[in-house]
Amino acid sequence: MTASVAKAAGTSGEAALRGIAEREEILEICYWYKGEGFGERFTVAALAPFLAKGQAEIGVIIEALVADGALLRDGLGYRLSDTGTKAAGRLFHDTFTEFQLGSHGECTAGCCDGDDHSQCAHEHTDGQAHTHTHKHR
Repeated sequence: MTASVAKAAGTSGEAALRGIAEREEILEICYWYKGEGFGERFTVAALAPFLAKGQAEIGVIIEALVADGALLRDGLGYRLSDTGTKAAGRLFHDTFTEFQLGSHGECTAGCCDGDDHSQCAHEHTDGQAHTHTHKHR
């Protein structure tokens, strides 16, 4: 392989990886956007503040996600398809799971108020060598 062919192959490989990362980033943002209650339909302009890209570039990436079946056109905007929702949920979970871990005895499910775990129906794992288990009364 000549140096120029090797360089071109490396460049196209880098571009492919960058494209995957950009699509995954937009899927995660769409998932977060929906989860935060901003709506199930989003536009390029609505996503732009969360990305370090111009709207034209975001539009190209969104159209690639439409072609992949992860996003669907919905009027003047887009929404996650069932497949896109599942993929985005996995990506979001993989990215943010470690940030969702509670501290010692903290309920990360959001069903407890402070240190009162009397209404919990799940186990509390705090990353230490023990687990707190609480059940509804």
